[in-house]
Amino acid sequence: MASDGPQQQEPRTFTEAILGQGIHQESWAKRWMALEPSLRVALATAIFAALLFIPYLGAVGLWDPWETHYGEVGREMVQRRDYVFPFWENAWFFSKPPLTMWMQALGMQVVGTLRSEGALGLYTEWGMRMPFALLSITAVSLLSLAVARVVNRRAGLATGFVLATMPLYFLLTRQTVTDTPFVTTLVCAMACALIGQLDETTKHRAAWWYAFYVFAGLSALAKGLLGVGLPAVILILYALFAVIPYDGPSLNAHLRWLLEPAFRAEVREGKRPMPVLWAQMYKMKLGTGILVFCAVAVPWYLVLSLFKGVDDEGKLFWYRFFIHDHLNRLSAGVHTTTPGGTFIYFIEQGGFAIFPWVALVPGAFAVVSRLRVRSEKKADHLALIAALWVAFSFTLLASSATKFHHYVFPVLPGLAVLIALFVDRLWEEGIATHAMSLVFGLVLFILVGHDLANNPKDFTDLFVYNYDRPYPSELVTKPIAMFASRPLWMGDMLALVLIAVGAWLAVGVFPAKARGSSVGARAVALLCLLVGGAFLLPLASRGTVGATWPLGVALFLLGAWLAWNAYAAGEESRTGLWVSATAFLMVGAVLFARSVRLSAPSDSLLRSLSEPVNVKMAMGFTFAVAGALAVVAAVQRSRVMLYSTFWALAAGFALWFNWGHWVDLSHHWTQRDLFWRYYAQRKPDEPIAAFLMNWRGETFYSRNQVKQVREVGKLKPFVDQPGREWALVEHNRLGLLKQTVGTHRVVTVIDRDINNKFVLVTVD
Repeated sequence: MASDGPQQQEPRTFTEAILGQGIHQESWAKRWMALEPSLRVALATAIFAALLFIPYLGAVGLWDPWETHYGEVGREMVQRRDYVFPFWENAWFFSKPPLTMWMQALGMQVVGTLRSEGALGLYTEWGMRMPFALLSITAVSLLSLAVARVVNRRAGLATGFVLATMPLYFLLTRQTVTDTPFVTTLVCAMACALIGQLDETTKHRAAWWYAFYVFAGLSALAKGLLGVGLPAVILILYALFAVIPYDGPSLNAHLRWLLEPAFRAEVREGKRPMPVLWAQMYKMKLGTGILVFCAVAVPWYLVLSLFKGVDDEGKLFWYRFFIHDHLNRLSAGVHTTTPGGTFIYFIEQGGFAIFPWVALVPGAFAVVSRLRVRSEKKADHLALIAALWVAFSFTLLASSATKFHHYVFPVLPGLAVLIALFVDRLWEEGIATHAMSLVFGLVLFILVGHDLANNPKDFTDLFVYNYDRPYPSELVTKPIAMFASRPLWMGDMLALVLIAVGAWLAVGVFPAKARGSSVGARAVALLCLLVGGAFLLPLASRGTVGATWPLGVALFLLGAWLAWNAYAAGEESRTGLWVSATAFLMVGAVLFARSVRLSAPSDSLLRSLSEPVNVKMAMGFTFAVAGALAVVAAVQRSRVMLYSTFWALAAGFALWFNWGHWVDLSHHWTQRDLFWRYYAQRKPDEPIAAFLMNWRGETFYSRNQVKQVREVGKLKPFVDQPGREWALVEHNRLGLLKQTVGTHRVVTVIDRDINNKFVLVTVD
């Protein structure tokens, strides 16, 4: 077992700890190491992020209402061939800037969404979501690159891994909504600024700063004033804390540079240094940079501000966008499903949004508490910028009158940087140095993990509109179908964990080179392997063999092994080994004797092991095992075991959610599957209506052809037309629809269980 103690030496890097210290001698590793170090970081994080974000990206339909709302605006752009003036249903659309819809329209054009009649193209969702995923991957890679160049490669890799595995980040990456390009372009802008400001080795400082202004312009086109205001305020606060001098001579030099031509001439001739603030503005190319930003962001806003058209509420663009959707949203509250939330609102949602990394938040705050504001170390400046990023964005969003769970999204990248800096220090300084931060982190991990395991809906609520919408509870409460003959049992997971932990421990304590390993450490490894193997026998027999007597045999074998070691041990350890051996021999013998003739149905241990497992139970079990292993690693001061446990938990959970659970959930939040059935089964000239609905998907997936019936009395004229009609309705309004249609018409439900919110019906 690796340890921070003096008797054993751990590998210098986490990679060496996992893959072996000779890994760098492999031919493929040499080719990889030949690349520039920061480029390796960027490529590694990009590959990992792509592995998370891209699979199954377009396998399911768009989620109501935000994806389909913006998607319909993008579809109208393609259909109307008008990419300047957004349009929704029958009016101009002024509530959001255009970048999201431009990206959606680009994807629809690439995959040919509108090239055929009827249902939208098969690859529509792939085309619409892929630009968002690629932008998100770019953001992860760029931020990792920036941290790697300012601090070191380990901190850079940790930044990308932490950010990509935060639930809110990977869930919104799979959503074609305005928040995704807003935050990802914000991250790209800040990453460029970090390199331009703090990387002393860069040869392209001006290019990095100009890239900052381009991304800031794109962020403004994604979210409006917040897109440029957030990075601007963060950098201004950084300048106030760490750049601007406040002593008299420095202030006087700044004034002289402004007022005295002779002073400026001496600066140009190199006789005097440039005053710090003016030098900073020159360094970041502020003047020409603002022009670059304006060239990117201003033209569209200028055109729309001069436009005389009004939206469906009769508002001009400048009033709807800047007053209603900026000022009123911040101060008075606009269209929120959670009115009156206090500052603790985003503390709770933030814990869910970053799990399991909530365990490292106390350590991240400890990093902030120890940084020196005007330090010579660039890592301290990076930590200061990240801390200001977190503090300002959280304060702004927490004070907003309009609140949705996902509004905490802009806080995540800055927090990921702080967590990565703590990860780097934890590896360098050891577990003992940060013991109290880890203790408080364990408390947060237990509390947040407990809530999420008991109510997985909290994950879904992070990125949906209506938190009261029916949740498909059967996805997390029905037994997991793992095998053809039976579901997953609790014993399967327990045996797997015991064998895996035993194998991990055995690798460290049984080889000949592990001479310093104690008999106790080997006994623990052997105990895990034997008990795990004992559980496999009844599980493999599908419960026809009892579980207690194999456990007795396993404990008896361990006792025999301990007795053999006691016989060969010295006097100092012999007594303890004999006592342990005797205990295991007796317990094993008793268990075997009492249960060998016991029928399997009467075996209480077998009943416990054969309890079916659902998603909620599996999540709770996984979180508990990971927490327990992390505690063991911390007590043993094993950095390798601690990092492996946490990295495996974060990566495994993210892969499962992205590749599996998100796909299962999506069928209940999209109308695509229902419209596929409508277009496949309808006959020519059979119309479709949406009865008392306003979820946006009915407009997008019908190409704005659906008949909106938003008053009960208007349904009768629709169904009284000759021939068969189709209708979409919420499950809880199906009875009202049947009552309104009348007994002389037959209402037939099409695939009732495909969606727990909507149902498709025909009216004959």
